[in-house]
Amino acid sequence: MVMETSRAAARNASRERAAAPAPSLVPLRVQPQPRPANRIVFVSRFLRNPLLVIPRSAYEEDIVPYDRGSVPFAWVTEPGLIKSILLDEHEKFGKRVQIQMLGPLLGNGILTSEGPEWKWQRQTSAPMFRRQELGNFVPIFVRAARQVVERWRRAGSGVRHQIERDMTRATFDVICATLLPSGDASVGATVEASTDRFQRSGAWHRLYIIGNVPAWMPQPGRRAMRAATRSLRSAVADLVRARRNAASAPDDLMHRLMQAHDPDTGAPMNEEQLIDNLLTFYLAGHETTAMALTWTLYLLSLSPEWTSALKSEVARVTGGAPVAAEHIDKLVLTQQVLKESMRVYPPVPMLSRQAIADITIGGHAIKAGTSIVMPIYAIHRHHKRWRDPDVFDPTRFAPENEAGISRYQYLPFGAGPRICIGMAFAMIEATAMLATLLQSASFEPVAGHEPTPIARVTLHPKGGMPLKVWVD
Repeated sequence: MVMETSRAAARNASRERAAAPAPSLVPLRVQPQPRPANRIVFVSRFLRNPLLVIPRSAYEEDIVPYDRGSVPFAWVTEPGLIKSILLDEHEKFGKRVQIQMLGPLLGNGILTSEGPEWKWQRQTSAPMFRRQELGNFVPIFVRAARQVVERWRRAGSGVRHQIERDMTRATFDVICATLLPSGDASVGATVEASTDRFQRSGAWHRLYIIGNVPAWMPQPGRRAMRAATRSLRSAVADLVRARRNAASAPDDLMHRLMQAHDPDTGAPMNEEQLIDNLLTFYLAGHETTAMALTWTLYLLSLSPEWTSALKSEVARVTGGAPVAAEHIDKLVLTQQVLKESMRVYPPVPMLSRQAIADITIGGHAIKAGTSIVMPIYAIHRHHKRWRDPDVFDPTRFAPENEAGISRYQYLPFGAGPRICIGMAFAMIEATAMLATLLQSASFEPVAGHEPTPIARVTLHPKGGMPLKVWVD
């Protein structure tokens, strides 16, 4: 019986792949710069949008050095070199820029720690993200999406909605309901407002870190970032205190972190470590998925053909019932669209590492202190490795095609030992939520609005993402 079900699913998936729309859509993109910028132009472009400093050569070559600043760095795009940096030789590269950029906010948590400190925190958190346990969360994902649809329905069909905001709130509701429950509704509003303020104020901060500018130098936006950091850490500290005072606790991530002990010392996480990790999961656990859904709905608004194909698949797989755990793997086209969306608009547009010592990788000599920038936005559009890289074509991720894509040329969740711990969670969540939204809604772009991709910590649309929503 299981084999027959599997064969039927394969036949249906094959028919839908055959009926997939032909690729023709070239969505809005950042135009590559013809050559590396000098210092003054680099600073000006970086402050407007870090994607503007990536030269055209990074979309065409394997490694592009930049030696016009005070700190040497290189754009690296070749999968073999990336594999060396993130996997084979990962111990020879550190995360100085990311740690300095996010450390004031996230402390020494799983995203910003290194070595043994990172390892034991990763081991403690990993069991919460086992794929076999994640199916239990699908009803929560579906409920969050249906609540969004109901708000749209009450507003009336054809009304313009700010999709980026709607997806951010929906994915935050998911995090609160699955991993980090809070009975205080004000926490969500505080986190949303403070996160936005932190990201908007961070361009100068990133530039100072990249340039090794002394900390005593005046920095635009520093006061706003510090205020946002205080608000965020205070909100999460209140959650920790409330949980400690609770009579009972569910077996969620917060509970497991509170019960965790360092395998070497036997010590539990102290208050600061708990706040560091909880805040990391609050932010990383919903921001990236929210951006993935936002850009996907934008792409579908430009492609009625793909919208129709996905609606047909969802109707066939679910029979009109709410999306359930057993449907996720059968939503083949839906996942192809999500994957292609994250190629075209990667939620995290850049990764970086810093060489700890002199090293040679792939025949390239890299001096200690050199920053290695892996511009995921450019890697996902590299002319050597993708056919028609600027075209939105979900058939790239059909099973027979996806097998030919190098693990290190498609990096929406990073790679190596520090690959995103919540990757499976995010894919199941995004699949369930997108399918649920498409059961009742269709989307249309707003005339005159161009949501240019802007790299903050995550990839945001300039001016937000207003779309017209048509609800059945």
